[in-house]
Amino acid sequence: MDEALRRFHSFYGHPDEITAALREEKVLPVATDLITQFNPAVPDHDAAIRALELIATEVAPTLGWKPATVPDLAGA
Repeated sequence: MDEALRRFHSFYGHPDEITAALREEKVLPVATDLITQFNPAVPDHDAAIRALELIATEVAPTLGWKPATVPDLAGA
């Protein structure tokens, strides 16, 4: 199973482990998109939300991602 996941560039584990594995990817410096998801078999809604939060707050920012800002349209 681990070998199959590695061949398909699938990463799992603690956010630090995922980040470290992604940093070893040779194509990461030229990648324009990073598609992520959590395990869809997680039946607990709170666990699913927590997985998404970990991706957004711990994994993605260490790879250089920043949240988009919403323009201030109040003065328009």
